[in-house]
Amino acid sequence: MNERERFRRLFRGARVDRPPLFDEGIREEVIARWRAQGMPAHMTHMEIFGLTSHETLEPDLRFRSKYFGRVLDLPARGYRRAFDASAERFGEEWVDTLRRLRRRDHVVGIWASRGFFQALGVGDWPTLERVMDEVIDRPRKIRNRTAMYGDFCARMLEMALEALDPEFVYLSEPISDNRGPLIAPAMFEEFMIPVYEKIISVARAYGCDRILVSTYGNTARLLPCMIEAGVTILWVSEASEAPEIDYRTLRDRYGSKLGLIGGIPLSILRSGAPRDMEQRLREIVTPLLESGRYIPLAGGRVREDVPWPAYRRYREILAELIG
Repeated sequence: MNERERFRRLFRGARVDRPPLFDEGIREEVIARWRAQGMPAHMTHMEIFGLTSHETLEPDLRFRSKYFGRVLDLPARGYRRAFDASAERFGEEWVDTLRRLRRRDHVVGIWASRGFFQALGVGDWPTLERVMDEVIDRPRKIRNRTAMYGDFCARMLEMALEALDPEFVYLSEPISDNRGPLIAPAMFEEFMIPVYEKIISVARAYGCDRILVSTYGNTARLLPCMIEAGVTILWVSEASEAPEIDYRTLRDRYGSKLGLIGGIPLSILRSGAPRDMEQRLREIVTPLLESGRYIPLAGGRVREDVPWPAYRRYREILAELIG
């Protein structure tokens, strides 16, 4: 059974020998530091622990760069030009990428949305402030623009799925800080859930019901409407250890119908204390593994503040827990 098969079986609730062993996307500067701390020079961390890459293909879902700073000023026709569905957005390597992935063993997803703020042209603080004002002052306009963004995303996904059968459809939603979402849940439901519904309708039409939302910070208050719209997998990164976003809390609340990836606080790796690390990993990972539809992974990018001995021990303990 390869990682692609494990992923598909795991998230449809079927029995697997073990969950996929995802890599955290560790950068070269971290690897260089680890080698100075004792990591074998002739092997990568992926080879040492049997990890596999997961690949998320990213067609260009951004507004055209010439419209930066004025997306909200565009009339409807101009907005559609800023977000024009086009095969050119898949890039020059798209055909070669499809050929490379035809006989793949690893997990592949396809981006389908860059989130609420990207749909409204946010690219710096002034554009963020403008959007925050307009969701209050001109909600009808915001609703109109996100509806067009949903059409754009749905068409781009349809073009992708005509050529590729991915393991998951990927929705990015960088909308929260560690206190909660930057707009009210009712606003998110009004403006963005119709976008999700259009995307998910296309995904299901092509036979993919593995809809993964990637969020940062504390997005707990948005999860009910996301799940109602059809989201089936959650991947939270760079969040504080707030109780409401703890994966054990989410599993108690939503059951295994919400698949989970990640959930291991980076503070466990940073502490470096072997006994404390093992105890905390067992407390978090064991019940989630037992309830199913879960891939254990650090909840964010592993950086230079995690020393090689701590990362090695983290991986060794996970291997023991996974079996």
